[in-house]
Amino acid sequence: MRNRLLPALPALLLTLAPSIGAAQTALQLRWELVGDSITNDWGASRAAFTLTNRGAKPLAPTGWAIYFNALHSALPGSVGSGFIIEDVIADLHRLAPAAGFAGLAPGASIRIPYLAGLLLNRSFVPQGPYIVFDDAKDVGVPLNDYVALPFERPPQGAGHDPRVVTPEHQFTLDSATRAIPASELPPVFPTPVEVTAGAGALRFAALPPVEAPEALKNEAAFAAEYLRPYFGTTRKAGVPPLRLEVGPVEGQTSPEAYTLVVDSVQGVHLVGASPAGVFYGLQSLRSVLPAPTPRAGLVLPAIRVVDAPRFGYRGFLLDVARNFHPKPAVLRTLDLLARYKLNVFHLHLTDDEGWRIEIPSLPELTAVGARRGHPIDSDRHLPPAFGSGPAVDRPWGSGFFSRADYVEILRYAAARHIEVIPELEMPGHARAAIRAMQANPQYRLNDPDDRSVYTSAQGYHDNVMNPVLESTYRFIERVVGDLVTMHREAGVPLRHIHMGGDEVPGGVWQGSPAVQTYLKAHDLTSVDDLWFVFYSRVAQILKAQEGGLLPSGWEEIAVRKTQRGGQQTNIPNPDFAARGWRAYVWNNVPGGGAEDLAYRLANGGYDVVLSPVSNLYFDLAWNENPEETGLDWGGYVDLRKPFDFIPFDYYRNVRVDPSVFVGKDRLTDYGRAHIVGIQGNLWSETLGGEGRLEYMMLPKLFGLAERAWAADPDWARERDPAKSESLYREAWSRFVNVLGQRELPRLDREVAGVNYLIPTPGLRAEGGVVYCSLELPGFALRYTTDGTDPTVRSALVRGPIPFRGTVRVAAFNSTGRKGHTAHLTAEPALSTPSGR
Repeated sequence: MRNRLLPALPALLLTLAPSIGAAQTALQLRWELVGDSITNDWGASRAAFTLTNRGAKPLAPTGWAIYFNALHSALPGSVGSGFIIEDVIADLHRLAPAAGFAGLAPGASIRIPYLAGLLLNRSFVPQGPYIVFDDAKDVGVPLNDYVALPFERPPQGAGHDPRVVTPEHQFTLDSATRAIPASELPPVFPTPVEVTAGAGALRFAALPPVEAPEALKNEAAFAAEYLRPYFGTTRKAGVPPLRLEVGPVEGQTSPEAYTLVVDSVQGVHLVGASPAGVFYGLQSLRSVLPAPTPRAGLVLPAIRVVDAPRFGYRGFLLDVARNFHPKPAVLRTLDLLARYKLNVFHLHLTDDEGWRIEIPSLPELTAVGARRGHPIDSDRHLPPAFGSGPAVDRPWGSGFFSRADYVEILRYAAARHIEVIPELEMPGHARAAIRAMQANPQYRLNDPDDRSVYTSAQGYHDNVMNPVLESTYRFIERVVGDLVTMHREAGVPLRHIHMGGDEVPGGVWQGSPAVQTYLKAHDLTSVDDLWFVFYSRVAQILKAQEGGLLPSGWEEIAVRKTQRGGQQTNIPNPDFAARGWRAYVWNNVPGGGAEDLAYRLANGGYDVVLSPVSNLYFDLAWNENPEETGLDWGGYVDLRKPFDFIPFDYYRNVRVDPSVFVGKDRLTDYGRAHIVGIQGNLWSETLGGEGRLEYMMLPKLFGLAERAWAADPDWARERDPAKSESLYREAWSRFVNVLGQRELPRLDREVAGVNYLIPTPGLRAEGGVVYCSLELPGFALRYTTDGTDPTVRSALVRGPIPFRGTVRVAAFNSTGRKGHTAHLTAEPALSTPSGR
């Protein structure tokens, strides 16, 4: 009964809002970054709220508070003007009046300065503010008149970290790129094993017949779909065929191998070692198709391609738990993965901030765990996070995949030869599930008498499942069973399931009476031993499923805590390696001590998926410039980072002091066989807006695709540093020219509204003129000198620009979409470091 009434709650709250006073709807809130002040080793930023009363009644001195989400809170003791800023939970904070605030008269404003941790870009700006009055504490009213002023970081003094990439520095970076004529670019991406140019060209005057056995019906439909824009449905006799078949591929053992032959007389012949191989051959054929020209037919160069992937696992993770992304966004993402021959979609379905998959037998998981809003202590939803605001059932904060949605996603992926691996985060990162199940004793996930004190990495104190409760394992068994049933319904049997395992904080379980009783009964000395109790039971549950499931988890599932030289360290745990666990290793931050963890685990017998934060965390900001979005705790990830990643020797491509790798393990031949693949991860804390997904995903995805499919490049095998650098520059030039001149324009033609990142130009002033550069050739550069921002009508950059006043330059793609603007100012200084 309670669940059926839930949808009516937001409407009820909105009808109550006018009765709690008019002042809250007439408040204006502004936020601005005032400047950076280096106050400690990490730095801090000076920021300020300005609150203005636009109403006819005064705002009372007490009895209200403004809630907002922000990645950083106020530093203790730094808030001025008679206010306090308190941490509520995780990224939710509370601004409230304190002694000294006398209220706010109509038309009056008050500025509230404070210090916060270093604010790097607009992802760190306070979001989703709403006001709550003490006489209606369950009602949160959005402050719709809220603006965060443009994120401009002032120039830093000598010795300070500028936290920007200047136009001059970007120009230097771009100098590694050589423009290559389109006719000289490699025809297929990612780089195939072998490409041979043939004689002549194949001409199609009409849609070619697709000849394929019944087993390739799906692939034949894709082939017709790719070719239809060139001919419509027009068919003529005598047109050479497109023949698809399954058969051996000479010299290749991969089941995803293929041979593609385009012959000027015989037509197109594609042989795959499996239907997947045929599908990837069709993607290569697609990459040589020119832009459609009305009534011109289709001309293809004669070519022979023999190809197979380097890794059998080529993955991409999308987090839909922190901020939800609905089914259409997921299907669109699957299409992008398929284009570039990625074959695993790791779907992060659950976390502290959301449970995003319907489990029909446990409806409270989505009735409670898939919804966010105010009040924050409600048993009917989770609190606001990442700016989702007070209203329940709003996009991004609330939402889930129904059973039918998930089945459709599975079938859509399978048609594109992509395996969907669902992830259920546990035992940590589980607050959504814990809160949803706390009223159901049969499936309760926490001990109600637990008094443990802990704080997770994201600021939660109650987000870890209890590993000694039988109800915990009944819950896991029920959820896994329902997932297995959904996969069976889709005709896509579940083979791998990811069971989380990361970031369980110290202090958990210590204060649980149930845990203490269990430890004594089983003669265990430490709560650390419960880790192995928990995952042993999880493994049993998975093994008992039809056909047995292969378990996977983050790196923590594969390690055991111990002491080495008086320091706590992690060593490979041999127990789970022998059981076939697969470890996803993300932690390789230089200087953090775990640089070699992936190699140690592989050498110890674990199958390892490399998903390092240093190179393949796509949620990290592109660079330091404040107009970019994303996090920076693991550095920055631009296009170069995934391109530079060398899976079997990633020490050599990390551009840091090489001494951090002294004494670190190297990958053995045995360990090399246990590196099953690589994966890019896109976490969604900063993706609460339309279009951000693709902006953070592309063009970084191209570097992942190249490294997952193609063998090590020649520059990575060359041991002579000078020769390696020369080879690298040439490989980089080929790569960015293929992207800028061919792949991105193709996406512009074929994917409506695709929102990839357009690079910011580099600029250099010399001899009274400004020279321009761009990381990706193929875009139009336009400029202004009158102080306005460039538009599609602005002058094209055709050479050096006379340096007068302020020169502003931006890149535009083939649809006229604009990237960020770079500028240089002639007076009073030769340049400014803003990069905007």
